Amino acid sequence: MRENLIFYKHAYEDHSQNPDVVLSIKKYTEITKEKLHTDILDTQLSYSIRLSCYGTPGMTREWLLTDNITPAETAVTMMFASMPESLKAIFF
Repeated sequence: MRENLIFYKHAYEDHSQNPDVVLSIKKYTEITKEKLHTDILDTQLSYSIRLSCYGTPGMTREWLLTDNITPAETAVTMMFASMPESLKAIFF
């Protein structure tokens, strides 16, 4: 992706957001905070909630267009950590 960064940025430039996805992220974040009795979620848990709602393409879009500080390796590691065990067993 790094070699074709301009291509991917153009492919993900649609800035429209599905309001249902945004509401789902908010809802799952609030429920998670309530169940964990906390006001702040760690980065991995927050990422997992967004990945669950956006899917892999949405998280890739978020990283390409708005996240200029997270190294690609970290993004991949967080995506892997969010993957269900059944898929980890197949792919790794």
